[in-house]
Amino acid sequence: MKKKLQIDKLKAAKIIEKQIQFCLKIKLSESELHPLRLIQASKSLIGLNLDKPNQKLMNFNSVYLESFKEIKIELNINKNLELNPVIDIRDLEIAFLNKDRKKVLDTYCQLRLVSSELHILEFLIEISLKQSGESFLLIWSLYKSVLFLKNKESINYIIYALDAIMCDQFEEISIQSNNLEFIDILNYDLTCSDLDLLSHLVEAYNANLVRDVKIRFLIQSLINKKFTKLKLNNFNHNSEVANKNLLENGRKDLLSIINSTEILDLTSEFILFVDSIRSLMRYIDKQNHKKICLHLENILEKINV
Repeated sequence: MKKKLQIDKLKAAKIIEKQIQFCLKIKLSESELHPLRLIQASKSLIGLNLDKPNQKLMNFNSVYLESFKEIKIELNINKNLELNPVIDIRDLEIAFLNKDRKKVLDTYCQLRLVSSELHILEFLIEISLKQSGESFLLIWSLYKSVLFLKNKESINYIIYALDAIMCDQFEEISIQSNNLEFIDILNYDLTCSDLDLLSHLVEAYNANLVRDVKIRFLIQSLINKKFTKLKLNNFNHNSEVANKNLLENGRKDLLSIINSTEILDLTSEFILFVDSIRSLMRYIDKQNHKKICLHLENILEKINV
């Protein structure tokens, strides 16, 4: 029996690139996790050890994507479109507020003539942060996909972004005199979904974005809305962490959790959860990693992995 050859990081990158491109041809559904989020989470975890790209994750992704069908993206762009005398990026938000799909596309086409795709995507992040948090997770994955693919065929991504925002609901911006700090949130009883949202808000907060001032303000607003009413967790913060290697070696050791999990026990939700721990360990200072490890162990115990 021949031993499977370990793929290198260049081949792994090509595989991930094709998986992302496939994901962006899958219709967004309100009832299930869009696979782009899984591929992004796996990509980040694989990136923890590029010398040996994690084949268990790559194999899982390939099998997972087989259950989806790609659709033909129809984006009617007038290549001879003339620029309106006045075009404001805020017109895009107004079109989303009015759930006017045609106006969104028309405004996007106008903006493309004067703005880069990444600039428009940053504004979409900003819009999504004014909603429930669901569209933000989708748009953030989209933004990272565009960066990874280096803007290849990025014109098609607007359909995915459009549907993500149109399926979500706008909420009031929450302004408080005492904003909740990321570290303080780790003292609360957090579910997988809470950790998923928190970790990517932390990631976006620390990203090098052109619109970072406005985006950080909206991230703090979403934090205030989503986490201030949670109950404190019942961890014994003086207790020892079971996974000492993770505490000592850092997020790279998360791959050992993936590798020790049976392939049949892997799920998209589990991979998203492990990736949320990765993100928190990257952006929150090491002296608070024990709290992150306690959340990891608490949830792993509940799901019996």
